[in-house]
Amino acid sequence: MSSGVVALIARREITSRLQQRGYRIGFGIALLIAVVGCVLPSFFTGTSKAATYDIAVAADPGGLSGALVAMGSAQGVHIKIHPAGAAEARAKVKAGDWDAAVLPGNQLVAQHTSDGVVAVVQDAYRLAATVKRLRADGLNDQQAAAALNVAPLPVTATASADSTQRQAIAIIAVVVLFSQLITFCTWVAMGVVEEKSSRVVELVLSSVRPMQLLTGKLVGIGALAAGQVLTLGAVALGAATAAKTLTLPASGLLTVLVSFVGFVLGFAFFGALAAALGSTVSRQEEVSGVLAPVTLTLTVCYAASFAAATNPDSSFARVLSIVPPISSIAMPGRIAHGGVPVLDVVLAVVLLLVAVAGIIAVAARVYRASVLHSGTRVPLRRAWRGEAVADIS
Repeated sequence: MSSGVVALIARREITSRLQQRGYRIGFGIALLIAVVGCVLPSFFTGTSKAATYDIAVAADPGGLSGALVAMGSAQGVHIKIHPAGAAEARAKVKAGDWDAAVLPGNQLVAQHTSDGVVAVVQDAYRLAATVKRLRADGLNDQQAAAALNVAPLPVTATASADSTQRQAIAIIAVVVLFSQLITFCTWVAMGVVEEKSSRVVELVLSSVRPMQLLTGKLVGIGALAAGQVLTLGAVALGAATAAKTLTLPASGLLTVLVSFVGFVLGFAFFGALAAALGSTVSRQEEVSGVLAPVTLTLTVCYAASFAAATNPDSSFARVLSIVPPISSIAMPGRIAHGGVPVLDVVLAVVLLLVAVAGIIAVAARVYRASVLHSGTRVPLRRAWRGEAVADIS
């Protein structure tokens, strides 16, 4: 197979697609959606303003005012103390001007018992009462403070921020891979049918072999697809990083790399299959129907990838991430959690390469027999036997 001929056909595919206004508009819309989708969450995740509670203290049993300020500071709440009489304090709380009031006789008044201010006042009251009892037992202020200075329990997170970020990247990658594979495989089939219906393929095949035409078409559209995926990924990650909605961890780079490799090999597999199936029909209206096996298989791979990402340590997830062609989408979801053996990744790539070689061989045979046939749809059995090319009309 002449590499120069394949390169020429691939260049023709890229040029013709880039000249299409629909492609440029669609790519622009995809970029806009990627940027908006990555930047928009930043408008809803800003730091919220600390709450401010207006609390009237008509009676201060045992340093309650100081305890309120200390408790508010510990809980990130700004406390504003209002010295007032009992009647004024009750009226202000009832009118909604103040949030709560501590009245003589250890009475707490608030508009609702479930208000957050009630919990703050209750905690401060217990703190003040505890300090008062410690003092009564003979402890000075320093000793009382030391007795109350209890370190919080250490918290061990089961999911690190790094793991969360990698999983988010994997989910985004899975969605992008699925949508782009569907889109560009449809392009391959539509291009094959377009050449058949316009009789261009007859002129082209008078100078090149069917395998060269098929390979050049896959290389050209595949290169355009890979470039678009890389551009979308770079723009999305750049926008998310700038908006601080996503920070790409170093360990997440492996997920991105495997996702891209999975896309390239996945396109080679499904694109070849789409070209073969597209060659069996002669009208654009028949493309969606003939591509049903490709669409169904991609949908299964898409659903399986989430199963692998949800429970990556299960034997089921391991099988899904290794067996082709599901591995082209499922492996990134499993890798996102980390701890995937290198052997599994290598095995998945090798098996996927073997599957790609096999499907290209099958697709080339069907394509060679069907691409020159016009009229009715060619049954796959006849195409496989090489009978379709004899019925050129």
